[in-house]
Amino acid sequence: MVKYFQYRFWFVTSILTSILFSLAGLKLAFQDPFILQDDARQHIFWMQQFSNPDFFKNDLIADYFRSVAPTGFVGLYKLVDNLGVDIFFFNKISPLFIGLVTTIYCFKVCLEIFPIPFAGFLSTLLLNQNLWMLDDLSSGTPRAFIYPLFLAFIYYLLRNDLYLCLLAIILQGLLYPQAVLISATVLLIKLMSRAKTFILEWGLRRKETKRATNSFYDYYTWDKSNIIALLGLITSGFILAFYGMKTSNYEPIITIEQAKLMPEFAVNGRSAFFTDNFLDFWLFERRSGWLPIEWQYTLICSCGLIVLWLRRILGKFPLVSKVNDKSLVLWQIIIASTILFFLSHLLLFRLHLPSRYIHHSLRLVLAVVDAIAITIIFDKIISHLNFKYPLIQNIYKYLAIIILIFLLILPSYAVQSYPHRLGYVTGKATKLYQFLRQQPPKSLIATLSHEADNIPSFAARSVLVAEEYAIPYHQGYYQQIRQRVKELIAAQYSLDRQTIISLINKYGIDLWLLDTDAFQAQYLQNNQWLQQFTPEVTEAISVVESNQKPVLSQMHMRQNCTIFQTERHLIWKTDCLLKSLRNQLDTEYLSFFNF
Repeated sequence: MVKYFQYRFWFVTSILTSILFSLAGLKLAFQDPFILQDDARQHIFWMQQFSNPDFFKNDLIADYFRSVAPTGFVGLYKLVDNLGVDIFFFNKISPLFIGLVTTIYCFKVCLEIFPIPFAGFLSTLLLNQNLWMLDDLSSGTPRAFIYPLFLAFIYYLLRNDLYLCLLAIILQGLLYPQAVLISATVLLIKLMSRAKTFILEWGLRRKETKRATNSFYDYYTWDKSNIIALLGLITSGFILAFYGMKTSNYEPIITIEQAKLMPEFAVNGRSAFFTDNFLDFWLFERRSGWLPIEWQYTLICSCGLIVLWLRRILGKFPLVSKVNDKSLVLWQIIIASTILFFLSHLLLFRLHLPSRYIHHSLRLVLAVVDAIAITIIFDKIISHLNFKYPLIQNIYKYLAIIILIFLLILPSYAVQSYPHRLGYVTGKATKLYQFLRQQPPKSLIATLSHEADNIPSFAARSVLVAEEYAIPYHQGYYQQIRQRVKELIAAQYSLDRQTIISLINKYGIDLWLLDTDAFQAQYLQNNQWLQQFTPEVTEAISVVESNQKPVLSQMHMRQNCTIFQTERHLIWKTDCLLKSLRNQLDTEYLSFFNF
């Protein structure tokens, strides 16, 4: 009865802790009507097509992000839209539910390895604290689903539940396919480990009995765990084969040789990957390193790894005996993730980013082992507090627990104190978004403004280019984006009217958005993204700094074609712009012949 009460108490406390962390994040997510998580702007914006098919028609950017979205993720949001729920609202509240499921499975996994409910609570507390200081869970994007789905897979694997284990793998394939690779590698390591054990035991038995009649296959027993591992591998193989055979209109994937020559992958590039610092590259970099981005925090807590060896000194730490053989799966996860980390480096960028295979796994493993280590050490400290009266000892015990929880939960204030870690972006140009929403749904906007990142989400209108969507991994997509950026820079700062006319006609641009300081040299010099397009930006800066004025900077053209203007932005209607430019060309043409 006491044990059942302890389980219920710490389980409920774990759920409440998850809710508290989520509410802190939700407070940030709903503090402004024009606020959205950074990565959600990439993965969610095009789904506005579900409610209005006219949005983002024939839009290169929307088509690309639709093509790379996992099938289950798209299906989930389509279901949500069919139920009448706004997709952005769902995206903001989804971390609450993802966090809850993650918490439940983390608690259960910890208890499968170390059946002490207090340790289960600590593991969920550490994991929630960690996840809510990052932008993975808060994004509500496919990578947020790796935490509940991978923990569910591990839990059912430890429980030898065949059907639910296979279901977890299938859901990984639908929502975050990269997790399938990790799960499959864990199963392969588990199967190989079991086979090695059986081989050694079979050889030893043959040597002891001195009999050669029994073959290895006679001795090897296919118990349930082996069957789960084998069927899990087969299921994973089908899922990976499906994605492997899936063709994309935006291939090929960039090679490492090509990436090394591109400024986008340099230290200050849009998708910075390479660095000259060997240690940083392999350990600490966000995309290429082995350790998670919060590595300082991870290293401090990773003392929990010693738990797996403490079983040799049971006399000094009594609770170590509670750590069972299922703890081996934690090492299998780390080994599997590390193998895939190096394989991803070897096949760069065909398996996308190496860090995706190790960072998530380490966070989950360390949350469990650290909780176990803290519980073991805490129990040892409490056992040394011998008081004459049991009541006083219990008071000290529970007071120590309260202090410990307070000290552990204190960093959770980072959710509110450091909101930038969650990646929420607030759109400031509310009048601009409202105006653009009144324009025809098929409108295409050309702009070099940073607001191009927000327009697809907050105004539901297509943009020609934007930094947020300039992802360089698929060359069939990025070469088009890169060409568009170069042409747009050249046209916006051109001294030739025909260059502007050609760009508008080529892409069917309807509106041209300008920042009011767009024709100042600092505007270009301070834009880190545009600095990747060196020849065009250098030419544009030289034009701006010269006595010659770009065609679009002439004041009378702003007055004739401006349909929207604030202190920060103005918009031209391109049909008016074309008419004005052509009239000027005709005037110059006639003046030439009259002369």
